[in-house]
Amino acid sequence: PMFRQKDWYLGNSWAAGLMSMELSPHGREQESSSEAIAAFEGIALFGTAMMDAFQDDVEKLESARMVRNVGEFLTSMEVEAAKRFWHVWGEQEGSASNSSKVKDSSASTHINTYPSQYTKKVVGMMHDTMASFQTWFAPQDVVSYGIQLIPFTAVAQRRDEKEWTKELYPVYAKSCEIADMGSGQNSGFCVKNGWSVVQAGLLAETGKVDEAISMAKGIPSTVYLSEGADGHSATNTLWFISTRKKEEALLQ
Repeated sequence: PMFRQKDWYLGNSWAAGLMSMELSPHGREQESSSEAIAAFEGIALFGTAMMDAFQDDVEKLESARMVRNVGEFLTSMEVEAAKRFWHVWGEQEGSASNSSKVKDSSASTHINTYPSQYTKKVVGMMHDTMASFQTWFAPQDVVSYGIQLIPFTAVAQRRDEKEWTKELYPVYAKSCEIADMGSGQNSGFCVKNGWSVVQAGLLAETGKVDEAISMAKGIPSTVYLSEGADGHSATNTLWFISTRKKEEALLQ
């Protein structure tokens, strides 16, 4: 059925749609909130491009407009769901309470869904009845963090709250360092598998744009040409970094 992946109540998608993966006792699950966001961002952009192409065809123009509108609507839902269920940050009002409201510096209200016992900055996998810090395919912490950030596209400016990125960055950097210390095939894991590219983008989101550019330029060119770059070319990475707001602008 149409939109079989969508949870209209929670706002997020489920990876396997109507059924749980491997008939898990914890129900349906979703790993990467950012990949779901990017999918619908792509639909919105496709619809926009088709609207430009079909300016002289009323019927096709309306169809393209519907595609764009659906893409924008689903993107907005996924962004809000990611902030609610995958991004974990801020001090809670009441150490053991759920759904605690946190005031950030811009006076908007952030909902911290999880109790204080959950100390990670992201949820790696969210199920119907469980949130966990892990992935299906890699045990390294940096991967659980990184899959909530890839890919870096224009919508990331709406997706990633600046307060969350500032709390996440030092944790991400440490997890990347630890992953690089692995032995054998896992030696240099973070760099070789492209998670260092994500680190540079995340650093830019905190406002340290110049430092992020230097970091991105220091990544071996072979990484950008490999599958390990997670789809980020050097050009795309430098574009993303250079279009973020610098720290002084974030304070205004």
